[in-house]
Amino acid sequence: MNTSIHTPASTAVSATVLPARAVCERALREADATYDGRFFVGRQIGGEQVYCRPMCTLPGVQGAFYATAGAAWEQGRVPCGHCQADLAAPLPEWVVDDPVLVRALRLLASGFLNQQVEAALAARLELTGDDLTRRFARAFDCAPTSMAVLQRAALARRLLQNSQLGQARVAAHAGYRNLAQMRRELNEVYAQSPLKLRGERQGGRSRVTLHVPLRAPYHFDWLFGYLRKRALPGVEEVSGAPGAWSYQRALAAGQGSGSTPGWVIVQPSSQLEFGQPGLSVDLPLLDQYPVWDLLYRAGRVFDAHLDGHHVQTFLLRQPGLAEWARQAPGLRVAGAWDGYETAVRAVLGQQVSVARGTVLANKMIQQYGDGQFPQAAQLQHREVAELGMPGRRGRAVQALARLVDAGALVADDTCHYDTQQQGLLAIEGIGPWTANYVRMRVSKDVNAFPDNDWVVLKQLQCTAAQARRIAADWSPWRAYALMYLWYAAAQKKMT
Repeated sequence: MNTSIHTPASTAVSATVLPARAVCERALREADATYDGRFFVGRQIGGEQVYCRPMCTLPGVQGAFYATAGAAWEQGRVPCGHCQADLAAPLPEWVVDDPVLVRALRLLASGFLNQQVEAALAARLELTGDDLTRRFARAFDCAPTSMAVLQRAALARRLLQNSQLGQARVAAHAGYRNLAQMRRELNEVYAQSPLKLRGERQGGRSRVTLHVPLRAPYHFDWLFGYLRKRALPGVEEVSGAPGAWSYQRALAAGQGSGSTPGWVIVQPSSQLEFGQPGLSVDLPLLDQYPVWDLLYRAGRVFDAHLDGHHVQTFLLRQPGLAEWARQAPGLRVAGAWDGYETAVRAVLGQQVSVARGTVLANKMIQQYGDGQFPQAAQLQHREVAELGMPGRRGRAVQALARLVDAGALVADDTCHYDTQQQGLLAIEGIGPWTANYVRMRVSKDVNAFPDNDWVVLKQLQCTAAQARRIAADWSPWRAYALMYLWYAAAQKKMT
């Protein structure tokens, strides 16, 4: 896989993501959960044409294999209710040859087509509409709009069945422009009305709990522990211990309000779906915070889309990493709830300990944010160095805030990797470590690697240039190799 989302559109070549038929047949025979979301199988069950996950045990007459749910749906099939095919794990990015399409999938997952049209998606990707259509047809055998329709419908069904929300509010929280659109699309996807899908209402009136699937292995202790060390009181809280972790993220009421209208709560799920782990995401039902956006952010923080089995298999073949991968399978890279916030914190943490960087972030909240992390507009005219850091670093924070506020720097996982990194490095006071750290956590580049990281140099007993050469063998998963270097250092420190 080419992991650079920066690759020019004209040079990328897309290929179908559908595995070979023999692979699909084997996965189907073995009900292999590692192939969840990798493909779907058509079945005729009674008089109904459905599409199923590879693990579905419902008997029926087998039909074709499909690269994506969108491909099956465009052929007139509805999601199987037995295996809940509409809730399959997302397609792993590593199977997509075209880096532009990887970026497209992220934009779709972030809800881009909830309010935009395909032409806007093509423009964002610097493609023509025809080129976007061709690439999706070749790789996924469906249109981008089909993927967006299924994504909205799946969330709407879950909200209808797991909350007390009225239909209009369900529509808004699921990403629909209006109730009429939701009714039309639910009928197209499930051949049922919202009223029929709802059945007996469940759940509380003010919150909803949703299951997010993960691909094993997944090291909960590592991810929750990582977030706990960096949690900001009043903004993020991480409590518990192995087997009973809880992450809470505060939702801001508005600039300068100082209040918190609700918390997002993420815990390891007690529900094993087809033997695979998951996250339990408990969300407040607030109209200013649509569920589709909160769910996407939570998944990004917890690296929920990664194909853990594929990465683990790769790492076990790497000398120097295999021992640690066996000892702690499933280390993940924590993402960013808010990319701008994480980028600012990365600058604050330059050349200081995690604890000191967290202290500075807390000071920033208290002095500029009225209990919330200050927005870009609040920071760009502040003398940030007064918090207790070199003036050059304080000015770098101001410059970063100005660029983000002006829209000149995109701080999320849908950006061009290289463009974002170059924008960061152009800011005086931001160095390679910070740019690579942001690339790893904010941009979610699985191949990001801060080769001048102090722990890396100590673990490998080498220079930064030597670390780059060593890490070349770990491509395209260098960010996960880094997690194991950090893990190894922590283990050695404990002994």
